[in-house]
Amino acid sequence: MTEIYTCGIAFILEGDTEKIFYYRVLCYFVEQHPGAKIVKCTDKANGETYYSVQYGERNVLIKFNVVGTISQITHSVSWFQNRCYKKHRGLKWKVFLCYDTDSYNNDIGKFYEGDWKELRKSIEKNRNCSVTDLAAQADIEDIMLLDSDGVFKYLDMLPVPIPNGKKGKRKMKKIFRMKGSGYAYHEGNRAVSLIDSLDFKKIISLSDIPFSEVEKSLLD
Repeated sequence: MTEIYTCGIAFILEGDTEKIFYYRVLCYFVEQHPGAKIVKCTDKANGETYYSVQYGERNVLIKFNVVGTISQITHSVSWFQNRCYKKHRGLKWKVFLCYDTDSYNNDIGKFYEGDWKELRKSIEKNRNCSVTDLAAQADIEDIMLLDSDGVFKYLDMLPVPIPNGKKGKRKMKKIFRMKGSGYAYHEGNRAVSLIDSLDFKKIISLSDIPFSEVEKSLLD
């Protein structure tokens, strides 16, 4: 039997670390609503992993596209058109673009130009599709470090001042090295246990990223 969804959410992300982080954001919001649950599914036709969030009469389809490098916009366009919009015709879609600005003094203006502009146009020209930016300054690790106490607790370290540096990834690597030899920060799937240990209530309250748009799309 074909699953009936009330709407769809698509995340287009730079890498696996972002995917794990935003999946955990979804889990956090689901946990805040008694009766809501997130279900992992597999598309038998292509092996793609996707999710649904079920809450009352709502059944929200969730899909993730990790592009490896955010410059591969053409792949993202075809993925959304074929795996999301055309595969689930008639569904209202909210697309979240999850990327790093790479610097504290970079705004998101450049993500409205060139290939990014074409990506937005391709999505928004479709009926019932909209785009929201979830832009981290400067790395996703900067957002993770909003719960620096959680990072130190994960490493079983006493809190110390966050190391200097322009990018969160470098800061995170320095913190892991402080723990001693044999400790190194790893991105992607090897960061799962670290991300799972973070206080997302704290991170969401301190971040400028509009996480509330994710919750609204999921559960309102």
